[in-house]
Amino acid sequence: MAEVKEMTFNINMGILIRAKYPPKKRAARAVKFIKAFIRRHAKVPEDYQIKVRPELNEILWSRGAENPPGKVKVRVVMDEEEKLAVIWPA
Repeated sequence: MAEVKEMTFNINMGILIRAKYPPKKRAARAVKFIKAFIRRHAKVPEDYQIKVRPELNEILWSRGAENPPGKVKVRVVMDEEEKLAVIWPA
């Protein structure tokens, strides 16, 4: 039987994204930042694939590429049988 783990995280990325990256690339970098954050804090193994749900992607891009939200609450569902981690908005 497949074991499914579920976790919730509040991610504060406000100053990290705005200080480091040019305005037109901030939302795209926010998606990459969230994937890296989840891999590190949820202890997702390297051989797992991480997918971001379209609902979360819409939240990140809702105010355009230049101004992604500073804080996001996400839910991670890890499926060990399929070696997949899916990131949902919480």
